[in-house]
Amino acid sequence: MSKVAVVTGAARGIGKAIATRLARDGYAVVVADVLGDLARQTAEELRQQGATASSFAVDVRDEAQVQGMIAHAVRELGGVDVLVNNAGVMWRGSVVETPADAFDFVLSVNLRGAFLGIKHAAPVMRRRGGGVIVNIASIHAFATQAGMAAYAASKTGLIGLTRAAALDLGAWGIRVVAICPGAVDAPMLRDKVSESEAEATVQRWASASPLNTILQPEDVANCVAWVVSDAARRLTGVAVLLDAGVATDLRIR
Repeated sequence: MSKVAVVTGAARGIGKAIATRLARDGYAVVVADVLGDLARQTAEELRQQGATASSFAVDVRDEAQVQGMIAHAVRELGGVDVLVNNAGVMWRGSVVETPADAFDFVLSVNLRGAFLGIKHAAPVMRRRGGGVIVNIASIHAFATQAGMAAYAASKTGLIGLTRAAALDLGAWGIRVVAICPGAVDAPMLRDKVSESEAEATVQRWASASPLNTILQPEDVANCVAWVVSDAARRLTGVAVLLDAGVATDLRIR
């Protein structure tokens, strides 16, 4: 029987890369995303590649929808062994400039969404003898920039949630780990800006790396694959910084 992975925000970008890698590693995958049509398309692509995949349209802010996502995984694929809380949004603005409702929106997706996923997946994992929960946080939980108030707060909170959940769930055989990518050349970076602006951002982040590079979605997916594997079976309650060395020198040129 295949292990089952639920990946939120999996219709495109980092989430799609994670779902694709886990499917390649033999997991049956639930492609979960608020973009339901695109999630169905991604799941179909995985099936065409020989994987077992299903899709589920979910707004992770909504507890009933998150419960439905987990119930779907149990009903369609048999359970949940891995949960990747990847769904996320970004709002650019200083503490003063950010509207209160925008702040609430970012935290509700990035932090509340992960909390709800953990809350409802953990009992299912317990019945299967354990599991792994991966929270996709960010370098902004360690060092941030001006104009990132809501995003940095949400991702810092996600690391605190990771630690608390690891303590709460360890007795059930469940590991909880945060992965904190630096800049990734993915839709979140490129959305809502021109191609030239996106390329300038890519080059700026690459220049801040000792490796002179920016992460690709597959880099995050590879890290997730290791974290959920037996090779990392003693890893829990920690934040893994995956940033191509950017945090060694915080001057983003």
